[in-house]
Amino acid sequence: MDQFAQRRAQFAEAIGDGVAIIPAGRDLTRNDDVNHEFRQDSTFYFLTGFPEPDAVAVIHPSHPSAPYTLFVRPRDREMEIWNGYRAGTEGAKSRFGADAAFPVDDLSEQLKEHLIGCDTVYYRTGSPLDATLLPMMDSLRPLAARYGRTIPTRLIDPSPILDDLRLRKSEPELAHLRRACDISVLGHEAAMRFTKPGVYEYQVQAAMEQVFRQEGSPRNGYPSIVASGPNACILHYTENDRQVEDGDLLLIDAAAESGHFSSDITRTFPANGRFSATQRAVYDVVLAAQRASIAVATAGNTHRDMDETAKRVVTEGLVDLGLLPRGLEDSLSMHHYRQYFMHGTGHWLGMDVHDAGSVQIGDESRTLEVGMSFTVEPGIYVAPDQETVEFVLMEGLHPAVIYERRFRMGWDAARKLEQEETKDAPRVTHEIPAEFRGIGIRIEDDIAITAAGSENLTSALPVDPDEIEAFCQS
Repeated sequence: MDQFAQRRAQFAEAIGDGVAIIPAGRDLTRNDDVNHEFRQDSTFYFLTGFPEPDAVAVIHPSHPSAPYTLFVRPRDREMEIWNGYRAGTEGAKSRFGADAAFPVDDLSEQLKEHLIGCDTVYYRTGSPLDATLLPMMDSLRPLAARYGRTIPTRLIDPSPILDDLRLRKSEPELAHLRRACDISVLGHEAAMRFTKPGVYEYQVQAAMEQVFRQEGSPRNGYPSIVASGPNACILHYTENDRQVEDGDLLLIDAAAESGHFSSDITRTFPANGRFSATQRAVYDVVLAAQRASIAVATAGNTHRDMDETAKRVVTEGLVDLGLLPRGLEDSLSMHHYRQYFMHGTGHWLGMDVHDAGSVQIGDESRTLEVGMSFTVEPGIYVAPDQETVEFVLMEGLHPAVIYERRFRMGWDAARKLEQEETKDAPRVTHEIPAEFRGIGIRIEDDIAITAAGSENLTSALPVDPDEIEAFCQS
């Protein structure tokens, strides 16, 4: 049984007598008659391995002859001349393991056979398929009213089931992830060798991504961040158009994809090959936080254990550097560190760079298990144009609560509520030493939980500051 059939079997067992309808990604127009580069939807690919757009998978475990059906674009000689080969219905069966296959235009007619007699449909709304599926399901109501036939009465999002399956990587999946990491390491090494004052960020990007392609990666895992100097303080900076200056740090957050799995690496290094004393001091704090967080990344510990460990080390470093006005415990309880470390310590990693799966189960942080893979990426970012910071002197909401509020209420409403809750609290204005302003440092590696503890999949890329300086100067 190949990996896709194995995944379908696991999913089929979870949905029982239900019917799952999983749409593929769609071709999207970029401009005029030119489409964006197509990359298959990760969930659809996870179950099917089918690479073409505009398809639909139907998984119906109790169907007597077709528990797995694909609806695909039919073979079309003229369209294939212009746009490339199609598997068609025969290829869907012979190459991709479908029990039955039909042209995607026959979906409405053929799908009724699967839905009549079924009371539960697993389908995630929000797809263009809504316009076909939901009215068609509604059209079945007369069958129930007149003939007493069972029709779907429950629509369930399959994401929690599929996310849980994707969260634990098999050995073949980890092999793809390791390959993506190996390619990404080589690209980052090329970027370090290429960088010097005077080059442009996009030139560094080109030197790195050339290696990605030469090593067999068909695409990046996400848009490359190549951020020099003050640009490193923009977390999702992607313009990559500034000229690198002498004395700059260069933060590169970029990675390749292989076998539909993405790596995710960040390194920060001096463009001229030497950290300044201040840059080195901040770098040492971030590296210490990352190492401490990785040390607790073992089966049985939790995602929150890693996050809290990194935050404590970063906060202690920020206090020692004079960037926070209070001591360690006050700075943690008041969450003052969020002025400089405003994101989480990591995220799941796999087919998507921010991969499927929750870090929480109810109110509890998820326990790490063998096969889980994720990033560890603490950072410190000191705004280039901010001379002072006003800190609220009261115990603050945990960042997880703040993020949940902003998701539930909307960014503006949640921030307004936060301001209302703290309006009467005392405050202290703290000066940011000038030598720190504009420094942005993040260090990110990819970790997989193993029976022996954990494996750093990207450890081949230098991270020790002395090794980075030697490598850049080589």
